[in-house]
Amino acid sequence: MTTADVGGDIVVWDLEKRQMIGKVPNAHHAAVTELYFMPGEPIMVSASADNSLRTWVLDGADGMPRQLVILEGHAEGVTAVQFNGKQEVLSSGLDGSVRKYMVNVETMRQKLGSAGTISRAQAKKRHIPIESIKMEPVVDIAIGWSREAAWDNVLCRHKDTLLVTTWTTRKNSQGTHKLVHKRFTEDATLSKATATAIALSPCGNFAFIGYSTGHVDQFNVQSGLHVRTFAKLTQQDADKDKKAKAKLEKAHDSKITAIAVDARGSELITGCSSGKLKYWQIRTGKLLATMRTRMHIERSATCSANSLLAVACAGDEGASVAIIDTLCRRVVRTFSSVGGSVNALTFSSDGRWLLTADNKKYIRVWELSTSQLIDVMLFDKPCIGMSFNVSGEYLATVHKDEKSIFIWANKKMYASHVNIRALPLDYLPTWKSQVPEVGVNTYVIDDESDDEWEGSEQVDPSLVTYSGLAPSRWANLPDLALIKERNKPDQPARKPKQAPFFLTAAPTLEGFEFDIPQEDENERRRTLQAKRSLLELESSFSSMLRGAASSADLLEAFSTLKNMSVSAIDFQLRTLPVDILPKFFKMLIEVLQSRKDFDLVQAYLATALKIHRSTLWRKEGDGKEMDELSSVLEDLSLREEQIWKEYDQVMVENAAISQWIKNALL
Repeated sequence: MTTADVGGDIVVWDLEKRQMIGKVPNAHHAAVTELYFMPGEPIMVSASADNSLRTWVLDGADGMPRQLVILEGHAEGVTAVQFNGKQEVLSSGLDGSVRKYMVNVETMRQKLGSAGTISRAQAKKRHIPIESIKMEPVVDIAIGWSREAAWDNVLCRHKDTLLVTTWTTRKNSQGTHKLVHKRFTEDATLSKATATAIALSPCGNFAFIGYSTGHVDQFNVQSGLHVRTFAKLTQQDADKDKKAKAKLEKAHDSKITAIAVDARGSELITGCSSGKLKYWQIRTGKLLATMRTRMHIERSATCSANSLLAVACAGDEGASVAIIDTLCRRVVRTFSSVGGSVNALTFSSDGRWLLTADNKKYIRVWELSTSQLIDVMLFDKPCIGMSFNVSGEYLATVHKDEKSIFIWANKKMYASHVNIRALPLDYLPTWKSQVPEVGVNTYVIDDESDDEWEGSEQVDPSLVTYSGLAPSRWANLPDLALIKERNKPDQPARKPKQAPFFLTAAPTLEGFEFDIPQEDENERRRTLQAKRSLLELESSFSSMLRGAASSADLLEAFSTLKNMSVSAIDFQLRTLPVDILPKFFKMLIEVLQSRKDFDLVQAYLATALKIHRSTLWRKEGDGKEMDELSSVLEDLSLREEQIWKEYDQVMVENAAISQWIKNALL
């Protein structure tokens, strides 16, 4: 028998001798909540409040368990999360650990370790307690993938400390450097300084650290050496004013709250709590430009797909987020309805959306092109960190005092149709709670389902509108006969050379005779009925067209044809009698005039012309019938040319603008 206590120890007992066999001290770092033996196996599973499951096997001669498998997460709340590529997620927690997870494989998880002033091996060699070398927990992570195979590619900022540690995802361990400027150890007035912002250059060579004192330093990640300090005053200004020497090394007069590097890796952008945003040239450390706001800058986020920078500000009137174009150095968007304060913000991988999280448990999704609010999500606890993966499939969020990382799938990447519409700026989803009989609270978000929403058939009668059907419903219709011909087997089915050995036979007076299966009367009747129906060339669709006397009847016939399968549509068009062709083309003219189902009209017209081309080209026949058909075709040609000219003009303009945007040097 095994027992456990609140201290995380496991004790093994011998029931026959009624005595303790041994004790496993510190099996878990918190109280053990569950012990379970596998039926018929010497394998035990233990669960603990430290967010871990451990599997033990009792196969030793002494009867004591040894650890076999461990499955664990953060023992305390998660503080930061960042995607590294498409599937890897890096996170840090208040327990001091940095962990890596794989989104697609739950069992692929790795603990990179817990930051310490020295390594565990050195601590054991010097007989130093492990607890005394642990650093403060990580609260911010910056990742770069460019130099992952060469040297450290992760920066971690620790809570209320100066040191910034480097980590490597290739070796899944803590790196070799702890970055800090020597001024903080030599100047007593800077003893209470802390690192407040970090950034890694796109090339992966340089690390940038901002401090609460207003200093901004640049370090070489490979060597860990200090490169330069970004200062708002030059050496000549300091020589003219001796009082300015104390401010020589400072980039800002207040705490650094935001730091970012542009996509080219040539400029550094820093922001402070006093509302100043400064642009620096990384190569020389020269101050290029300064932007000011009356509000306090709290944090920032860069977009990897373009040159946009999101800056979260706070003031007496509330919080707001400004979108800045770092190339033009101007504000291009402003979102004021972001809640009381912004806890986290991030761009989508394609740069189309901006996500902001506030302290009231809401995450808002903004569409940058239209400046519209398109989604609001309500959570049980405030979100304090989020990150999109490179492909935009997943969003990772972490919440206050939560030990888990929540992975959300982007519905737009998987669903064929997602209803994206503008919401009121003051829109807030609510919780609807009800208490079932079992005593569990069930929460349902008051959100309208996308499946129940049906979009309008046509936004504007003057616009050409598609049907919205999948291309498989109409794209292959003109070439359906060719596709069926290609899908036929190369060789027909061969008859067996010999009859089967065992044949059903019945004994008779003369010997035996083979049983001849009697033909089922019902089966014979169904076969004759099917052959008779094939002789009736006019189908139900043709009859509907023949009886159509108004535009509404023609549109109803088109709707009937639209709801058929591809093979059924092909059959209906092939069985159209010659005298029905004018009404068929009149039906297409009516649909063209409504400017709806433009793609279906083109597919049906191309198929009909291909099937009945010999009938349309011949000159013989009833003069009145051919005159009517020619008149309808001329009208159809004029309508088609008119609508296609408008459609083609818009498409050419859009293609030209898109090509100009791609080739323009902005």
